[in-house]
Amino acid sequence: MEKRFSPQAHRLYMWMGVVLIVTYLIGFFPMAEFLPPPSPGWSAERLSAWIVEHRLGTQLACVLMIIGATLCGPWGAALTIWTRRTESRFPLLHTTQVISLGCGVCLIVLVNIFWSAAAFRAGETSPQVTQALWDMGWFLFIFAVPPFIAWLVSLALGILWNPPEHQYFPRWSAYLTLALCLNWVTDVVIIFFKGGQWTYSGFTGMWLIFGTFSLWVYVMTYLGFKALARQEEISRQEDADGVYHAAHEAQHTSEVPVG
Repeated sequence: MEKRFSPQAHRLYMWMGVVLIVTYLIGFFPMAEFLPPPSPGWSAERLSAWIVEHRLGTQLACVLMIIGATLCGPWGAALTIWTRRTESRFPLLHTTQVISLGCGVCLIVLVNIFWSAAAFRAGETSPQVTQALWDMGWFLFIFAVPPFIAWLVSLALGILWNPPEHQYFPRWSAYLTLALCLNWVTDVVIIFFKGGQWTYSGFTGMWLIFGTFSLWVYVMTYLGFKALARQEEISRQEDADGVYHAAHEAQHTSEVPVG
């Protein structure tokens, strides 16, 4: 009999969420020493000198974090698939999630490319060029949130609009996701500040989004594993029912007299 459900790949992809956050935590703190990161109010010369001093740690952090950023793709796919299966012939929410997730992964990969480029030439090229590359990385990391908001809103609506019999994620997880989106809307204001809490190194501008996203990833990963366990149980029951009906039908056929 053909298997209805194979959870191995799904389970592996769900673990990518944990790996994603762990790689960024290691990259941010012990490697890059973003405690806190350089302020956008620093002069180009001061920033360039700081990057030269922390060059190796920054480069190692970027290597680790670009791997983690890539893993956001399979992890996000393991979430979006739960809303796809209930949209029938017109999977608009699922398609929006896939497109937005792909854009988001490209953006956070580019973050590490710009930081790496800044560290690679720091001390050799103009401090202003180094500063521009560094700023570009932070703007991609924080300012470029709209694709992520589109992904999360579509995911939340997919959870809320699922009929009760197909509710694999609790409704409160959708409201948590929408609350996270409201928090992210404020991050576009970093374009106006070079000092204070609304900068890309401030609490409201950066640490709040980093902390809430990390928490959200862990929550959704946990709920994803619970959904996976429920689907496995349903599949086992369906397989058992299929075996029973097949055996019952075969027995009935064998009892029919020939000729």
